[in-house]
Amino acid sequence: MEKDLYFRRKIYDELIKWDKDTNKLPLVIDGLRQVGKSYIVNKFAYDKYENVITYDFRHNKALRKIFDGNLDVDSIIRNSAVYFPDKQFVPYKTILIFEEIADCPLARTSFKSFAQDKRFTIISTGSLLGIFNYRRKNKIDIPTGYERVIHMSSLDFEEFLWANGIDGKKVDDLKEYTKRKEPLPNSLSAFYKEMIKRYMIVGGMPDSIKKYLKTNNYIKSREYLEGLIKDYRSDFGRFVNDKSNEEIDYHLQNKLNQVFDSIPSQLARETDTHKFKYSEIKSGGRAKEFEEPFIWLENAGLVLRCFNLRAIEKPLELNTDKTYFKTHISDIGLLMAMYPISTSQELLEDKLDSRKGALFENLVATIINKAGLPLYYFSKGSDHLEIDFIFEGDKGIVLLEEKTINGKMAASRSVMEGKTKYKADICYKVIRENFGKGDFYTSVPLYALPFLLENIVTEITKGKELKPLDYPTI
Repeated sequence: MEKDLYFRRKIYDELIKWDKDTNKLPLVIDGLRQVGKSYIVNKFAYDKYENVITYDFRHNKALRKIFDGNLDVDSIIRNSAVYFPDKQFVPYKTILIFEEIADCPLARTSFKSFAQDKRFTIISTGSLLGIFNYRRKNKIDIPTGYERVIHMSSLDFEEFLWANGIDGKKVDDLKEYTKRKEPLPNSLSAFYKEMIKRYMIVGGMPDSIKKYLKTNNYIKSREYLEGLIKDYRSDFGRFVNDKSNEEIDYHLQNKLNQVFDSIPSQLARETDTHKFKYSEIKSGGRAKEFEEPFIWLENAGLVLRCFNLRAIEKPLELNTDKTYFKTHISDIGLLMAMYPISTSQELLEDKLDSRKGALFENLVATIINKAGLPLYYFSKGSDHLEIDFIFEGDKGIVLLEEKTINGKMAASRSVMEGKTKYKADICYKVIRENFGKGDFYTSVPLYALPFLLENIVTEITKGKELKPLDYPTI
């Protein structure tokens, strides 16, 4: 591995914690293709284990035969030794990597045996597509209770800063400003404002960032992303039949392309709402026809859906209208590569018109998603209310408005000032400039939003101490 091309990833720390657990279960790393799953798994394995043995079920189909017989650990290791004559299967010092676990479902079924046996560490990779909806005939026997799944996405903004040589101490300084919601010095604010624009253009896909860093030219990263999108399209509709051979459902592939192609234009629609409309995929398009493609793209990790709320009331999930949603691309660089190259130049020169302001909204959606928060918004035409994002924070319901181009916030003002039947506790206005304070909201620069959400999620996950109760005397 080339040291100068290694990107620090947050998931590595999760792998360390998982590995230290004496009762660790076999691990599945899932996520969109090309987000760096195999790279980080191999780095971790070779850093921490004496013996690393990789089963690549995609490129070496013969390895699938190992799991055709008994699925006890001794049988699997004995069968594996035939295919890996130069490897040592040393108990408690060997990690087995199962690449593309979806292509060998029986290998995943064997997790129960490995979890109970504990002599060998198991880590596997696969896309959400592969794990949930890849095989049509052969049902995957998922070993409930005997595996752990960690989702991996493309690099977030903090990881992008690290990749660009911004060390942890400098990022920690930005986090401190964010925690205090204190304006940064103008020079720092200008620097991070430029960095978030570069992140938007290059995105978080590891190889896209490498192309950019090697050349200092986003054209090379764009060329990579355009090629990657073509690769994704070639996977559309792909499945494994009952004979374990790959096929393509061309009818589904056509619908997937229609949905995928429709997203950039629907985001750029000049209306008050960016609600996804099936009728804009094709004339007369309906949910019944296109729901399966949406699930496919979501499971693949390529598309995010932000669902409308029937009411701004906790718990938000119970007020979700699953038939009414906005759609976003999960990596902002991929979305930028779907627009003309002139759009990237307009972004760099701060010349984007309001029609393209939805690019910033897509970025905010990916930031919220990478923070581990669900995506909700609120739109009620009868009340003329439209609020970009809503979530439950540690201090109650949070309204979050992306206003990098259009600064109006009439709907949020109405809610925060008690002019509607709905109530919220905090309102943030996401802008391109520095921190600020409004009469009912706090302005947060786009580059600081990831760290604001990190603070909120940290507080949420702290929980509340429940001290033992003394049994009352009667």
